[in-house]
Amino acid sequence: MTIDPNQATIVHNLRPKANLIVKQGPQIGILFPITTDSVILGREETCTVIVQDAESSRQHCELTWDETSGTYFAQDLGSTNGTFVDGVQITTPTPLKSGSSIGIGQTTLVLEFEAGSPTAQADYEASDKATIIPGSVVEADQVQEPKNKKMLTLGCGCLVFLCACGALGLVALDLTDFIDLGLPILSDLQVNF
Repeated sequence: MTIDPNQATIVHNLRPKANLIVKQGPQIGILFPITTDSVILGREETCTVIVQDAESSRQHCELTWDETSGTYFAQDLGSTNGTFVDGVQITTPTPLKSGSSIGIGQTTLVLEFEAGSPTAQADYEASDKATIIPGSVVEADQVQEPKNKKMLTLGCGCLVFLCACGALGLVALDLTDFIDLGLPILSDLQVNF
């Protein structure tokens, strides 16, 4: 039997249904469906996945699907702070598998293949808090406030509370005791009881 090259069937690896889930950073819990063979991640509004991280470059990295190998690859796009795959900074296109983490600034995203995808190499359980966002538009109320801002607010609140307690303590004490001590600031006060 002779095979005619003009009649040959070319078999391509189908791109699996995949998602990027933010596991760390300002957008924690957000799920970005991957719907194309090429995905650009970065701060710029034209990016496929907009990463709201001050340490992210405008166009930080690219994920591409390679039909021949049946694999996603991550490539840094000359970012200032670098791109990390599974904790290692990358300088060349790096293959990804289901469960691979991608680090961009303070943000960590995890590549997850949906169950039943032809090349799902590992099951990585999605967070129960994941929110499906079509495209990459994220509403402000879906982004968690950074912990350091919450701590600053809490610290200021405690400071105000302590000042109020101190003021009430001074009022509760008999101010005439302080005036009798001859303190220069309080000796000018005239308190009539």
